[in-house]
Amino acid sequence: MVRKATHTPEDAAQLPDDDVRALLENLTGSARGKIAWVSSDRAQISVDAGRVLRVVPDADTPPGRETRARLAWSGETYEIEALPGHNLWVNGRKVGTAHLLHGDMIEFGENGPMSRFRLCRDAFPTRWPVEEILSDAVAYARTSRRPFRSRLSGALFYGASRLVLETSIVFRITVIAVLVVLTTFVAIQYQSDQRIQESIEAEALRLEAMSIALAETRQEALTADELAMLREQLDLQLTTNTERLATLERRLGASARVISGSTASVAFLQGAYGLRETSSGKLLRHVLGPDGTPLQTPLGKPVVEADGTGEPLEFQFTGTGFLLKDGGLLVTNRHVAQPWTSSDRLRAFEQMGLVPEMLKLIAFLPGLTMPVDASFVGASDDADLALLSISAEAANGRGLTLSQSSVQVGDEVIVMGYPTGLRALIAQAGRSFLDAREEAGETDFWTIATLLSEQNRVAPLASRGIIAQITANAVIYDAETAIGGSGGPALDSNGDVVAVNAAILPEFGGANIGVPVAEVHRLLSDIRAD
Repeated sequence: MVRKATHTPEDAAQLPDDDVRALLENLTGSARGKIAWVSSDRAQISVDAGRVLRVVPDADTPPGRETRARLAWSGETYEIEALPGHNLWVNGRKVGTAHLLHGDMIEFGENGPMSRFRLCRDAFPTRWPVEEILSDAVAYARTSRRPFRSRLSGALFYGASRLVLETSIVFRITVIAVLVVLTTFVAIQYQSDQRIQESIEAEALRLEAMSIALAETRQEALTADELAMLREQLDLQLTTNTERLATLERRLGASARVISGSTASVAFLQGAYGLRETSSGKLLRHVLGPDGTPLQTPLGKPVVEADGTGEPLEFQFTGTGFLLKDGGLLVTNRHVAQPWTSSDRLRAFEQMGLVPEMLKLIAFLPGLTMPVDASFVGASDDADLALLSISAEAANGRGLTLSQSSVQVGDEVIVMGYPTGLRALIAQAGRSFLDAREEAGETDFWTIATLLSEQNRVAPLASRGIIAQITANAVIYDAETAIGGSGGPALDSNGDVVAVNAAILPEFGGANIGVPVAEVHRLLSDIRAD
């Protein structure tokens, strides 16, 4: 049974005498906001030159109007049919005929108009709920085929005008009251906000200066002239590759001894840092949903807050380090020991009122079945170097010697480390290890490294190369490595450390930059002096 729909006074003249079955609410065009009532079993939908939509019984065709579609009552709802030569879209999909559902969005022709179909099962309200108005605006923005800007502006204007004109008096008074309160609050806080803004701008300038200084420090490794010279030397190496390989073959025995004697002292580093809010002193934590699982944004990012009740937000990382003889000190790169100092991350965090904080840093050593905790000791201000410490018990019987002499262009180096981090270790462990871990559900960042260590599967990779160039700030060599090998030792034929691997130059065929061992000696002296 079809019930009679109520209507607003301005639409009363258009309301037919028969029971109203449905209506089309105009969303665009000059008739925006007007209602076209549908009561007959069969009806025609026409559009005039001003994009005004009208619904008339099938037998009546108003002069000067172009019939776009027909409606036919099926017993529960209407079916719409596009007339030949006219296009019709329902919910953004082009159709010839369609079975209409309550709330469908219909667009007539390339340039509209667009309307929303509603079945009159219940009384048609004189005032609309806010959620219904917002739902209509969202539906328009999603289904309209107009350009994005026009669609967005139309949805905003459409929703705002309906909120002003079609909501209840109480709602409008409440909105006005809230706006007055907010305006008063803004006025009171204006001076305070100005002072805070000035403070933030001053801090931003200071952080920008710090970022520039850090960038300049990184750039000191090679000048433009040195890079040009390196390019020429690497090109020259291509022509002498056969001779170089022959030299390496003659030194194969010595290389094997160096690798064997150094392996136990090269550590796989694994860590995670979080962010602490400076204003509250609290760590950012995951926000949990009702089922206890961490919430995510529509883009798949975790939802974190200082008052979150989940685990702290973690930025996980891996790297390489190596032990020094006697003392339990471990050498690595500064960007490994303090990964938030890479690029402009530190500046971005501090601008947001956040301070990075190391949550966990552990070292895996070949031959040890469990990881050991690593503590930050200090870092160089001028070079990409840092010192960590581990327990004397774990370091016992391990350690590499720092070279006391300078290396020469053409000398061989052996670079050791953990390039690509966990992926390389898993690859070395083999397919059976990975299959077993997947079956047991033990593939998270921390667990899989511990299991590799328990099965004595932690061992560094080694590669050989030739020194191509030496500067005051860098040693350049062509030993193959990758991200994750940062912080590993570059050893000479005696097994002494001549450089600390720090960066890759992929544009030069995979050449690597190492921090000279002289910088390690200088850092050790500074730490001991303090």
